[in-house]
Amino acid sequence: MRQAAASAMALFVRSRQRQIIWAALLGLSGIALLVAGKGVAGYGQDIMVNLGASLVMVALSFVVFDPIFEDMRRNAVEQHRTLNHDQLVAHIAAARTEVDILETWTGLLEDSHRERFLSALGVALARGVEVRILLLDPESAAAEQRAEELHHTQVPVLIMDNLRHLYHLHRTLDPLTARQLRVRVYDASPSIQLYRWDDKAYISFFPVGVRAYDARQIEAFMSSPLGEFVASRFEELWSDRTTRRMDEFMTLSVTVRLDAADLATSETHFVRLGEDWFVDGSVLLDHLTDHGARRLSLAVDGGRGSVYDMVRLDPHDQSRRATVIALFDAKYGTSHAHTVILRLVPRGGAGPALAH
Repeated sequence: MRQAAASAMALFVRSRQRQIIWAALLGLSGIALLVAGKGVAGYGQDIMVNLGASLVMVALSFVVFDPIFEDMRRNAVEQHRTLNHDQLVAHIAAARTEVDILETWTGLLEDSHRERFLSALGVALARGVEVRILLLDPESAAAEQRAEELHHTQVPVLIMDNLRHLYHLHRTLDPLTARQLRVRVYDASPSIQLYRWDDKAYISFFPVGVRAYDARQIEAFMSSPLGEFVASRFEELWSDRTTRRMDEFMTLSVTVRLDAADLATSETHFVRLGEDWFVDGSVLLDHLTDHGARRLSLAVDGGRGSVYDMVRLDPHDQSRRATVIALFDAKYGTSHAHTVILRLVPRGGAGPALAH
C-alpha cells in the first residue's frame, strides 16, 4: 500500500519538477539575451519601449483575454473511451481540497485496483482532503433494477463488498482523519457517475447492459455547465432523507430488554431480506442464556425505535437459511455458517419462540 502511494506521489512530483526546470531555462535565456544586447546602440530606449508594450499587453491579457480563455478552458471537455483507473488513482492521490465519488459501486475497490486506491485515499486524507463517497443502496429496488440491466450481475453483492472495504478503512483511521472520510448509500435510480478531484471530474452515464466505468467518460471542469449540473445532483442525493450513512448500513444499535427494563445497548451486524430483518445474535448470547428468549425483546435505534421479539432462523428451511448467510458473508466478509442468526418479529407478531 505504501509503495502504491509513493508511486502516485512520485508521478506528481516529477510533473512539478519538469515545470520548474522549463521555467528556469526560459528565465535564464531571457537574462542572457538582455546581457548580450547591452552594448548595442539605443539599447536603453528599445528596452523601455518593449517593456511598455509588454506591460500594455499584460494589462490587456488580464482584463480582456484571460477571462475569455478561462471561460473557454472551463467549458472544454475531453472524452475518453473508458475510465482510466490508474490515472484516476493518481488524480486522487494528488488532490488538494476534495474528492467526491458518485457510483452504484466502484471498480476502484475490485481486486486489481483496491490497494492503490486505498493508498491514494490515505495520501489525500493525510493532506486534509475531504472525501465523500456515495454508492447505491444495495438493499434498494434500484440495485435490483441495475442488476437486471447488467444481465443479472450481482450488483447488491458488489456494492456490499465496496462498503465492507470502506468501513474497514474508516475504522483504521484516527478519529480526526476519519471525519474527513464520509460514505453514504442512496436510494434512487442511478443516472450519473462522478469521480471528482478538486475542480475536475470524470463524468459518465449509465447505459443499459454496460457498467458505467466501461462506458465513454467525459473529463470536465466542475465549473462548466455539465460539472455544475452533476455537482447539484450529487448534493441532492447526499442530503436526501432516504440516504443513509455507512455506519447506519453496517451496524444496528439494539437495546436488550427484560420485560420492561433495559439491560444493555450494543451494536450488532444485520441484514435485510425483503421485509425481514436478521441480526447476528452473538452479542446477545449471554442475555439469552441468563434469561431465556421468552422474557427478552429488542428495541432498535438504541431503545428509541420499535420493539421486536427474536425468532431463530429456521434450520430446516435450508434455502432461506443459505440466502441469509450469503448476505451476511457478502456484507461482512467472514463466514456466518455457525453464527446464531435471529429474525426480528414485531412485538405481538406470529412466529415460533427462540429455544431457551
